[in-house]
Amino acid sequence: MRRILVLAGGVLLAVVVALLGFWAQPVLASTSQVGKNIGDEVKGLATALFLAVAALVAIPVLTRRDVNGGLVIALLVVLLGGFIFAPGSVKQVIVQLWTGLVG
Repeated sequence: MRRILVLAGGVLLAVVVALLGFWAQPVLASTSQVGKNIGDEVKGLATALFLAVAALVAIPVLTRRDVNGGLVIALLVVLLGGFIFAPGSVKQVIVQLWTGLVG
């Protein structure tokens, strides 16, 4: 019984080390793009944080069944989400609006 547990632990350890090796390979291969890698990581964390905060803010609105507050939160999430998820597209829309207004 003990031999089976030791063997299973060894196999599990080998699998974990192999998976960590595969995971670390792209990170080590692209050391010349440190800024881009950090920026991508921060963007991913900011996205998760944004969605978590939006969900926490929406909980009281849902419990009060406040339609007006829910619409305001939805509008803010869509607008701010556009800046977070698609900054290039939002920039293009803002430039088009500005050139349309100012000329």
